[in-house]
Amino acid sequence: MAVKNAYEMLQVFPSAVASEIKDAFRFLLFRFHPDHNKGREEWAVQRTMELVEAYHILSDPARRAHHDVMRAVRIKEEKGKKGFFGGGEKAKLAEEEFKRGIEAWKTDEYEQALKRFARVIELEKDCANAKFNLAACFLALEKVSESLSWLQEYLTKAKDDVEAKSLLGKITGLTHRRAAKQPG
Repeated sequence: MAVKNAYEMLQVFPSAVASEIKDAFRFLLFRFHPDHNKGREEWAVQRTMELVEAYHILSDPARRAHHDVMRAVRIKEEKGKKGFFGGGEKAKLAEEEFKRGIEAWKTDEYEQALKRFARVIELEKDCANAKFNLAACFLALEKVSESLSWLQEYLTKAKDDVEAKSLLGKITGLTHRRAAKQPG
């Protein structure tokens, strides 16, 4: 289950401390518990599961940091409607794969999006936006080192992309947090 925004789910601000998160979780858990929603038990069970997932995200500093980075990620969509890869059969295939990758991303099918953007790079190796999108997919799948590699590859072509540089800093921070968390 993918929680889009754990802060919204628990109705807390991103600056909330552990006690505020815990209090909000307990209040909402009571409110949406299946026992308190007769006739809507299935909905209540789903909502309760989402609350539990949101709480687990925000109560774990590493998962919370990853969630915060993912909330800021926006994949790159090519400019223009048709023919942005140029001409030829390979270009048409690349364009179609790119569109399918975007569709998969928007429905939280990150593995599928990753495959689509990787296929774009097979067909059109210089497609910088597909490289950025691969970085985003790897990040969504919590494969931070792969994400970092693809983002660095993207930045070799798009040196002035402030958004990508900011994301690079955030991913580097995640990497350092995970390294610090690992025992000796």
